[in-house]
Amino acid sequence: MKRPFIAASVDQLEERLEKALADSDRKTIDAIAGELTHRRVPRARDLAERIASVGAPLPQSGPQLTTAFGKRPITSKLAAMASPAPKGHPPTPEQQCAIDAFGTRGSLRINAYAGTGKTSTLQMLAHSTRRRGQYIAFNRAIVADAKTKFPASVDCATTHGLAFKATPQAFKQNIDKMTGRISAQKLAEILELRKIWRIDKDHTLQPRSQAFLILETIKRFAQSGDETISELHVPRHGSLVSASQESLAAVNAFAKRGAEHVWARMSNPDDQLPLGHDGYLKRWALSHPQLACEYILLDEAQDTNPVVLDVLHRQSAQLVYVGDRYQQIYEWRGAVNAMEAIDTDSSVQLTQSFRFGPEIAAEASRLLFQLGESIPLRGNPLLRSRVGSCKPDAILARTNASVITALVEALNEGRTPHLVGGNAELMEMLRGVQDLKAGTPSTVPEFFGFENWEQVVEFAGTAEGEQLSTFVNLVQSRGERQLMWALGRAVDEDRSDIVLSTAHKAKGREWNAVRLMDDFLKSRPAKSDSLEAQEKHQREEAAELRLYYVAVTRARQIIELPDTREVRAPAISPAKVAPHRSATTPAAQWQKPTDWIPTAQPESAPKPVSAIPAERSPPRKGFFARLFGG
Repeated sequence: MKRPFIAASVDQLEERLEKALADSDRKTIDAIAGELTHRRVPRARDLAERIASVGAPLPQSGPQLTTAFGKRPITSKLAAMASPAPKGHPPTPEQQCAIDAFGTRGSLRINAYAGTGKTSTLQMLAHSTRRRGQYIAFNRAIVADAKTKFPASVDCATTHGLAFKATPQAFKQNIDKMTGRISAQKLAEILELRKIWRIDKDHTLQPRSQAFLILETIKRFAQSGDETISELHVPRHGSLVSASQESLAAVNAFAKRGAEHVWARMSNPDDQLPLGHDGYLKRWALSHPQLACEYILLDEAQDTNPVVLDVLHRQSAQLVYVGDRYQQIYEWRGAVNAMEAIDTDSSVQLTQSFRFGPEIAAEASRLLFQLGESIPLRGNPLLRSRVGSCKPDAILARTNASVITALVEALNEGRTPHLVGGNAELMEMLRGVQDLKAGTPSTVPEFFGFENWEQVVEFAGTAEGEQLSTFVNLVQSRGERQLMWALGRAVDEDRSDIVLSTAHKAKGREWNAVRLMDDFLKSRPAKSDSLEAQEKHQREEAAELRLYYVAVTRARQIIELPDTREVRAPAISPAKVAPHRSATTPAAQWQKPTDWIPTAQPESAPKPVSAIPAERSPPRKGFFARLFGG
């Protein structure tokens, strides 16, 4: 028997199969199926099972494929349109309600609590119809897994994948233009930003910080549902959060003017400024595309960027939004909670968790009730779980500073830690501390506007600087050099015996035993009795509770909680959030700023090395105790 795909990898086989299914190319499908009988890796078996189980049998004269379930004839794309549901447990009553609502062909919202079988429910919907569907997720790994579980009548893709395919060839023929990134330092050189900008007597911005502000403005615009760049897209960093209105107006005008100029160059296929992933997604959204499908399944809808939500609002296909409105934790970076912001023809709820038992479910339900929910999360009675002390597989924190604290503790206990997301972000902050202690303004966003470390310490003691207080206290007590050394001791996850992460980065993951740091549910009283201040305070408390809920539900067997679990926040009713649209305004022409004031020390001057203060010698318990004073 000839093997035309003998040299192909499993990835290449999967790509060829997708094209063959799209083209109804029976000959290629048969050849791939035959090749898979010679492969023994798990992914090849999954691919073979997908081919073998996607529909009604073809004539017996066709090739036979050996699978874990015996010999089955190879099927074509036409047969795949009638694909049966995958083998597994029958739908629960809640899942059956979702299937029935989907069958009406009206828009549907599925509110799914943590661990309630969201993916299996989506599969049941897809296998209940012969219509063509589009599954959308934001993570390539999730999409790759979905391709092995959904019928061939469903295209599985990320939003960026859909946008990439639809991008004009003039962009795609230059992959660097499409997917490249430009650093703030490089953009500062291109725009000839060479001087430190003294905004007022209390605030300055380095050239790299000025360029970073422009790039962040473009990023926020690209992730929004807006048609044009506005001052609403200009972010606030460092001491700028407390700057005067006059200073903020100057910053806004500069950032908006620069962003419009840079975005125009990014959108020009003949200009070398890279468009980037957010850029080509935004251009696709601005083209008002229509997806070639009859229904759309949007996964993790609670964290949808407004730009994607805007695309979906324009579709004529049936829309199914799936997610947990209480796991919405990316509002700070522009995500819109679609589970609250959209109206649908029907809505169903998944409340039975398959991840953990009743004890952890009860703790999660306590938080849901404080968020204004009346329906509890039910644990799996067949699973044993508890709330109490443990030797954790993972430690989760609210802030990066507490992750460093956990890292120091883990090293002092002789454990081998892994940092989810790596140490680059934390290292950059600590290098920023060194710059500030040397009297050089830092380009780290958290330190924008500060001229020295003493100003940061003072700012961290105010209400506006509360988010920096834990980090500042840690640097003051440990010293940045020791902390940088500790960060360098983190290892890859497959070599570690404990995982450390913020709750944001842990979303979507789970471990048997989890301990939470004590920095959750931290909030201050409202600054005033005004209605606006009270509403802002409620939104902040709701965000804190949602993040804590995400952290608690990462555990399968044991969750160890800090004393902050005793904090009781008032019941909060989640407010609907609608994406903002700015009015269309004419694009401004870029002009190099002329109001820059050189500082006494030129930027090219060598930076003095910061002095590491002498540490007080504490009682010594071991190597790491001697190093960190633990």
